[in-house]
Amino acid sequence: MRRSLLPGLLTLCVAGSAGLACSTGDVASPGAVLPNPRVGATPLRRLSNVEYLNALSDLFPAAHPVLPALPPDIPVAGFENAAEAQRPSDVLTARYEAIANLYADAVTRDPGSVRALAGCTDWSMPALATACASSFFATTGRRIFRRPLTEEERARLLLRFEGWQAAVDFEGAVQLSLSALLQSPQFLYRPEPVPRSEKPGSVIEVEPYAMASRLSFFLWESGPDAALLDAAAHGTLGSAEAIRTAAQRMLDDPRARRVFWDFPRQWLGLDRVLLDEHEVRTEEIDARWTTSTQASANHETLLFVQNTLAGGGTLRDLLTSRRAWLDGEMARVYGVPAPADPTAWSETTLPETERAGLLTRASFLAGYSHRGATSPPVRGNGIQLRFLCQLPVSPPPGVDLSQPKAAPGSGPQTNRMLFEARTRPGSCQGCHLGLNGFGFGFEQYDAAGHFHTSEDGLRIDASGAILGTDVDRAFEGAVDLSHALAESETVHACATAELVRYALGRAPSNDELPAVATFTKGLMASRGDLRALLVEIATSPSFRLRLVDPEPTR
Repeated sequence: MRRSLLPGLLTLCVAGSAGLACSTGDVASPGAVLPNPRVGATPLRRLSNVEYLNALSDLFPAAHPVLPALPPDIPVAGFENAAEAQRPSDVLTARYEAIANLYADAVTRDPGSVRALAGCTDWSMPALATACASSFFATTGRRIFRRPLTEEERARLLLRFEGWQAAVDFEGAVQLSLSALLQSPQFLYRPEPVPRSEKPGSVIEVEPYAMASRLSFFLWESGPDAALLDAAAHGTLGSAEAIRTAAQRMLDDPRARRVFWDFPRQWLGLDRVLLDEHEVRTEEIDARWTTSTQASANHETLLFVQNTLAGGGTLRDLLTSRRAWLDGEMARVYGVPAPADPTAWSETTLPETERAGLLTRASFLAGYSHRGATSPPVRGNGIQLRFLCQLPVSPPPGVDLSQPKAAPGSGPQTNRMLFEARTRPGSCQGCHLGLNGFGFGFEQYDAAGHFHTSEDGLRIDASGAILGTDVDRAFEGAVDLSHALAESETVHACATAELVRYALGRAPSNDELPAVATFTKGLMASRGDLRALLVEIATSPSFRLRLVDPEPTR
């Protein structure tokens, strides 16, 4: 996988204006070979869009340029940071160049900003200008490359800087150099140096600066701060205990709120409500959907997930808690009193018989519905795929997938009755027994997430059956279902495997599956403590070690 991404490095290197070398970061220093460890491959990873924008924001917190949109990351197995999906494109390269220029312009607009970047105050003489440029590459360059620049890199950049200074001026040379650094593969990708002496196929400790980046992009979705870079410089990120200490510090930082939202968002598809098919809903299609429902539903779930997990909450809390942060629009959807200021977000508690955790929030209910109509199989598939890690089976060719409707003159019928009739044939039951078993439990929630107990004059039957887990049983409604799934080891195992995938940018290898099983046992014992699981993954061999790329087969 790493070799297949090298053409992307070449593309970005050619596009960059500084002529930076496209090195993968090989170094001559010895690595620490570990006795008989078995870890999966180490693919070369590009920054995802979220990671890229977070890194820029953290590097330059006072700059807020208006940026062009990036081409969307194409998720693999639900995750935008999956290494196999991170191929570059001409459009992406062009946007990187435009954004680098915009940031470079924004942070060099006045002499004070240039002085802060360069780390000096006087560049009036050639010797002073050279010293300032060297300071700039040593300080700002280290932050952007997430490691100190090599002597070769510094010499090459300084030569180009002097040419730009002669053609423009010192401030212009800083701006052009900054743009070049932000377009370099060393910023846009996460190359991890490997000692030249190491044999292909061996397993070694991750190089300290690469370890700092692994931690920061895992727990902050951004580059390392000064403390992590200093720890790498002093060689204090080599042991599991040192990494544990660093990870615990990082999870106490406000930047950890990013992983507390973005991992659940990608794992569970919590932002499906933002898809175009939901944006084009109208009141004619769904009378309870307004122009503000879509954005408010997504933000409500973000606040619930972040506040729950950052406050020490667990996977069980995500599935069962009735805490909510609502604005006026979401108070309307949930049928509770609106805050005094309907534009503000206020904490409240949702009704016990109607809501419990993520599965009864409007973003999940609307995201796993059609416009104006619910689909038990769609919602059931959302449970099986996202919470149980069970891949769906494609329907046979020619099956009618349209929304079922009552025949004229057939009398009152609920949505459940229509779907039961559609999926009654034996050829359907192999899949729909499970899909409907979960999906029918959500029939008390319409396509916009409103709770109701009757339909077409009939009482809604929200009973269902959990199948394919360690907690299989009948249940009554989504609240009961949520509490059952919160106790399921199947759900905890799925969450664990998905978090490992998110951390590594790839699926765990067969050799790593025993470690995943151990993580699952720990997560169950802690009653779903995701914060503790983040630390355990960060200190595991799969995260601390890397496989030296095997020699290519011929």
